[in-house]
Amino acid sequence: MVNRSSEITDLEEALGAIVVFTEDADDSSWMIGRTPRQTLHVRLGDFPDEEMWSLWLGHDRWMDFTQPPEGWTLQISDKGWPDTARRRLPKGQFHN
Repeated sequence: MVNRSSEITDLEEALGAIVVFTEDADDSSWMIGRTPRQTLHVRLGDFPDEEMWSLWLGHDRWMDFTQPPEGWTLQISDKGWPDTARRRLPKGQFHN
C-alpha cells in the first residue's frame, strides 16, 4: 500500500534493478515492485492526460515515464485490481 511517507532512497539502484511489478491489492491504479533494499510504487496514469506511468519518489516528487527502465516489468494481469482495493485518487492525493 502506497502512502505519502513512502520514498525511494536510492534512485540509481531502483532504475537499474530487475523488478517485476504487480497490482497493489490495496490501491487501485498502483503497482508494487521490490528491489533487494526498497519497495517501489508506480501509479498507472490517466493516459493521454498524464504520462503512462509515474514512480512515486517521495517528498511530493514523481518520475513520469512512458517506457519503463530496461529491467522493469509492468504488466497488469487479466483480473486487474481486486474489488476491495481503495478507489483511485487524483495524482498526488493519498488515502492516508
